[in-house]
Amino acid sequence: MTRTQALLTRITERHPSLLYADFRRVFWNAFFASASFWTMLLARGWLVHELTGKGFWVGAVTFAGMVPLALSGPVGGALADRVDRRLMAIAADAVGIVVAGALAAITFAGVVEPWHVLLFASIDGVARSFGMPAEQAIVPNVVREEHLLNAVALSGITRHGSRIVGPLLGGALLATIGADAVFALSGAFLVLALQQLVRLEYRSAPFPSAPGRVLAIGPVFRDVREGVYHVAGDSRLLVVLVLVGFHCGATMAFDSMMPTLATDVGGADVTFSSIIVGIGAGSVVGTLIISMIRSDAALGRAFFLVGIGSGLALLVLGFAATPHVAVTGGVLAGATQASFMAVTVLFVQRVAPDELRGRVMSLYIMLAAGQMAFVNYGFGWLSDGVGVRPLLIAAGTLWTAGFAAASMLLPEVRSLVRSGTFREGLEPMDAADAAMRPIAAREE
Repeated sequence: MTRTQALLTRITERHPSLLYADFRRVFWNAFFASASFWTMLLARGWLVHELTGKGFWVGAVTFAGMVPLALSGPVGGALADRVDRRLMAIAADAVGIVVAGALAAITFAGVVEPWHVLLFASIDGVARSFGMPAEQAIVPNVVREEHLLNAVALSGITRHGSRIVGPLLGGALLATIGADAVFALSGAFLVLALQQLVRLEYRSAPFPSAPGRVLAIGPVFRDVREGVYHVAGDSRLLVVLVLVGFHCGATMAFDSMMPTLATDVGGADVTFSSIIVGIGAGSVVGTLIISMIRSDAALGRAFFLVGIGSGLALLVLGFAATPHVAVTGGVLAGATQASFMAVTVLFVQRVAPDELRGRVMSLYIMLAAGQMAFVNYGFGWLSDGVGVRPLLIAAGTLWTAGFAAASMLLPEVRSLVRSGTFREGLEPMDAADAAMRPIAAREE
């Protein structure tokens, strides 16, 4: 056996999900799509900061790119349970390529205005709100159940770890050529992502109804309602989704403040890019460690540590006085926050039925992205008057205290922390029964 073969054997032993050809394609699609997202976020944020000098505009553009995940994400999740998930993801990436190309063109021509960036951020956000639930719902269908933890964690590496490659290349282009080149790079990443989806062999099971009704508004919204009732009737899903929303709003909504923090500590665009890259580097390390966990008890301990660490990382950023400390805070934030999200995705994927998986994951994304969108917008607006440091310190303290309290006082969270599993005897309410109860109540 050659050294290369021996290395590949060791990698697949530790990461068995890589043995599946379709998962490898999903893995690389997610990597390139996420790299595109982070380069786009980098370029949009710095461009509007240069154009306006206002944290408000950075927050507004970040909000415009994220809020569609909260507003139209549930509809995207319902469609992901009705149509071919692969085709949905392909369409989303295609729209993203058009958006990146348009932004590159108008920025290169020197005619870009802040409202242009805001508009294209909204269009890109809508496309992602339909693509992300479809992409995440594919993962459990291309690996065996015993390899799901490894697959989910590796998927987390692609989403968060691509912050290294995307912003590293994007930051170099931003400092030497300008935002137009970064937008072009974002589009190139999406072309590579699209190529992986085209090669995917997986196909969703056809929707049983007539083709003309697949996109009918009434049935789609009925499906959305069914997904909401299912989550509301399953305390396991409900408690995790509430935690995720709180976590994302308190610890992961700092993007709009990073240009200002980078300027405060010195280094401007170089420090800004370095913080983003540091977040990606931490994400890779954190999620790699999570991916190699083999026992539920160890998973529970990791869940608690990264939960507490997410808040402490914001304190490091808030008290940072030099570029080096700010980048260190970014590394800690990436390692803990990405790991927390990977673990919570696993908890959800374990108990979500496949016929509702798209809708459940869209609600997960809605809460995560929705909180990040609104809080980013608020932080961007407040930072012009209050400053970024008090906001970072307050958010980190609030999350750390809240998560510690939940771990001690809420039985479901306490069980996850202690054993890495949900409490025994928790049975979800049947989705159909849950959907019928409000109707029955009205009839009575």
